[in-house]
Amino acid sequence: MRKLISTVCVVLLSAVSLPAQGKRLWVLRAPGEMVEYDSATFATKQTVKVPPEAATSPQNLSVNHLGQMLFASPVSLPLAEGDLTVERKVWFWDGHIATTIAREISRSTATTGSNLAITESAPVPFLSSDGTHLYWFSNQARRLQRDGVDLSTKTTWSGWRTDLAGAGRADVASVSLPECSCPTGGCEESCPYGEVWVPDDGVGKFFLLTQFVSGRNQLVYKASSLFEESAGMWAATALDPPLRRVLDAANGGAILEAIPDTGCCGWANQSDDQTLLRLHGKTLTIFDELAAYKNPDYDVSFYTENGKLSPDLGAVAFTIVATAQANKPIQLSEQGQANPEESQRIRKALLDLPAVEVKSVEDAPRRIAFLPHATLVGWISEKEILIVEGHLLVAYNVVSGARRKSSIRVDDAAHVFLR
Repeated sequence: MRKLISTVCVVLLSAVSLPAQGKRLWVLRAPGEMVEYDSATFATKQTVKVPPEAATSPQNLSVNHLGQMLFASPVSLPLAEGDLTVERKVWFWDGHIATTIAREISRSTATTGSNLAITESAPVPFLSSDGTHLYWFSNQARRLQRDGVDLSTKTTWSGWRTDLAGAGRADVASVSLPECSCPTGGCEESCPYGEVWVPDDGVGKFFLLTQFVSGRNQLVYKASSLFEESAGMWAATALDPPLRRVLDAANGGAILEAIPDTGCCGWANQSDDQTLLRLHGKTLTIFDELAAYKNPDYDVSFYTENGKLSPDLGAVAFTIVATAQANKPIQLSEQGQANPEESQRIRKALLDLPAVEVKSVEDAPRRIAFLPHATLVGWISEKEILIVEGHLLVAYNVVSGARRKSSIRVDDAAHVFLR
């Protein structure tokens, strides 16, 4: 009986530790290969052929924990002429074989009185975390135009899912945006579209939708919603204030976002860059540019390029970068006054960048680690992060400070996928 109990305990403990040990590591290499490595030993496991253009646009390639991959060239509204003349296919790897899936990018026109009505749509595909479906999200915009000038638009955002061949559409959600006038003659400058944020591992039980306006000089965030699935039904919850640049989210109650600088028109530093964690009704300031760098007089902005929550939500890791370099001239900010001490402090800080910082998740977040000349990839486990140092992958233990260095050379962190 004791042996049986011991055996059961070992099995249970092993099962509990599997998620932490089971992270899969992929590196995208030119001219078109995804190489999988063991995240514990850095040994090579397998190679998958991907479209060659993925190497130059890694942001358009997605991978889930199951090893499924999807590559789709970006298309946005309003459609350019080239978007319609080139056949747009979605490349999909189901874990065994590669296929291409049709992507229905469309434009139709009709005469309405003295105006021309142009209806356009360009769905964006996403993987699912369980590997059973593909998700598609699209803005369908109906613009009224006269003599080539936009007058108004009516946009409907919608989402649906299909099987892995792109068939069997089942609607997920739809949001009808108010009709919007276009005073500048370009609807994208004054009217919102919906944009979805999906976890790295694909759509599971939630995703985030933000309505934003591109604007002439900067993005304007209008509204955000959390969509959650329960018993096969999706329901939306409004988020206030609207989300800005989402860096990571573990669920609807743990969202990490960056608040970009409002600088425009040639200025880089006109407000305070911040990174906030919305955690079950509380908002924690994880990064605050002005508090950390005290740089109001000079036109250089420090901000978080990326950020990831630890698996246990006990810490946040992120990469700090800047809009200037230490060996290049830095002008005064729009309202700045010359300050030699501040200038010297800024240039000294720039020498460390890019840098990875790790903060604790508590009411007053404290620094756990700071790694100069490094870029974050993600969390391997609750204690270990994966970073890029000198174009090499390195695992760093944020508790002990121990490093596991690999011989895996990468172009940059954007070419590394940790799932």
